[in-house]
Amino acid sequence: MSVFLLYQPKTWGQFSLPGSKITLDPIKVNEVFTEGSNQVGNGKIETNLINPSLPTPTLTTTVDRTIQKLWQLELTASQDENQISVSYDLTSANGSENSLSKEGISEEIKVSIIPINPTLDPNSAKRILEGGATFKLDFSDIKTSGSYSGILKMTFTGI
Repeated sequence: MSVFLLYQPKTWGQFSLPGSKITLDPIKVNEVFTEGSNQVGNGKIETNLINPSLPTPTLTTTVDRTIQKLWQLELTASQDENQISVSYDLTSANGSENSLSKEGISEEIKVSIIPINPTLDPNSAKRILEGGATFKLDFSDIKTSGSYSGILKMTFTGI
């Protein structure tokens, strides 16, 4: 995902990201198929019958990816961290909201973003507020594997 940032005056705080590009971990086969769903085990074939019967495959089409420290905001002594909130908006390269897209095709991964409540970093000498989000990826409508991307916009209120 690419990240779009707006400049923020120093009097409101210093904003930073761990990097300008956010990369979510790839979806692995064991996240899509549950263990054993595509295995026979001790099956025995008898005249057109498999005994024991094959288990019904379990297919998962949603995967969660959480980034705990997605952003950091340096607060002044007068800023109240409890008054600050953040909202996330994701737009695919095709212009669809809450989606990721792959270049050259119309398929998109639907994404729900669940914010993680911002907290003050207890290990910092300065007042650093940090937050993240969980990205719920629904890839039930795609037929093509590969890298999907979009633009993530973060809006801060109360600063």
